[in-house]
Amino acid sequence: MSRLEERYRFVLRLLPAAYRQEWEDDMVAAFLDSMDTGDSETTAYVTDYGRPSLSEVASIVSLAVRLRLGGADAPPRSYAWGQAARLATLMAMLTHAVMVTASIAVTLWLSGKIAWLPAPAPEWALIPPGSIWHTAWDLAGYAWLPAYIALVLGHRRVAQAVALLAVVPPAITTAVQQAGDVPLSVSPWAMLLIDVVLLLAMAAFHHGAPPVPRRPWLLALPIGILLVPVPLFTIQATTPALRLVDWPGLSCAAVTAAMVIHLTVRVSRRRPRTLPWSLALTLLAVATLALRTATLLDYSDQAQHTTLATIASVQAIAVLAVGVPLAVIAIRALRRLPSIPTVAPRPTTPT
Repeated sequence: MSRLEERYRFVLRLLPAAYRQEWEDDMVAAFLDSMDTGDSETTAYVTDYGRPSLSEVASIVSLAVRLRLGGADAPPRSYAWGQAARLATLMAMLTHAVMVTASIAVTLWLSGKIAWLPAPAPEWALIPPGSIWHTAWDLAGYAWLPAYIALVLGHRRVAQAVALLAVVPPAITTAVQQAGDVPLSVSPWAMLLIDVVLLLAMAAFHHGAPPVPRRPWLLALPIGILLVPVPLFTIQATTPALRLVDWPGLSCAAVTAAMVIHLTVRVSRRRPRTLPWSLALTLLAVATLALRTATLLDYSDQAQHTTLATIASVQAIAVLAVGVPLAVIAIRALRRLPSIPTVAPRPTTPT
């Protein structure tokens, strides 16, 4: 076996074992044939020192995503994981869209544009941006709203491109600030990492995935605004103590509440199609718990670090208390599903 073949087979390990057992040799033979230049010396050199191209690796990665996060024609276990990844991505995108949409209304209120609402307290006054570039930079976060709508409507690549506009500016801003006089902080980088993972997770909406039910997910946007950010902002504005709850803490509370509701529905109705939701909420619980744990490091320099650390610990414990039983239930149900298809699909070029 040549070094080139070894390297290619190493990349093929990204594919499911059952798929490799069926198609690996054929894929290797086709790849080696494509690397044959017709010149014996050049071919010998490529065989010893060549590597799969980035486009070839990207093609295999895309195929692995489609197989492991399968669509309707995938094995039940792959389909369950695929639906879980898609549901988790939609819920996270919905959260971003809800919060940025509500923040538009809050910004208008704080700037005095909504005359029929009572005037905000002085400590809530907005600080005007220094220039038009700062304004444009701040508006980049609102890109999550059109990205969510594009994803629901089935335009995954558009959604990824638009969401990238919401990820890059905060990353640059954080890097510039922390390269200057701003103290090093874990929180912005942890939240950016979650956003990058969310951006990559949109790959689960490949062409083989079932379409997103548009009506419920579009209706979830206005309903979510009325149920979450509006009451939350009102409570925080009138109860100063609740201002200590940061974004990771709010995420913990939201995910915990969602898991409790899901477990209640699962036990009461015993619906057979709840496994993808169980897995999706488990994925969100893991991400939320990781975010909460990472951001604890920033509390050491806070004046109320003991109180903040206690609140954060309670939030993490709540996620674990509900998330662990849900994960156990989901994994047990997942193991009962077959993981190998009756007939492995032929390799296809990713689109």
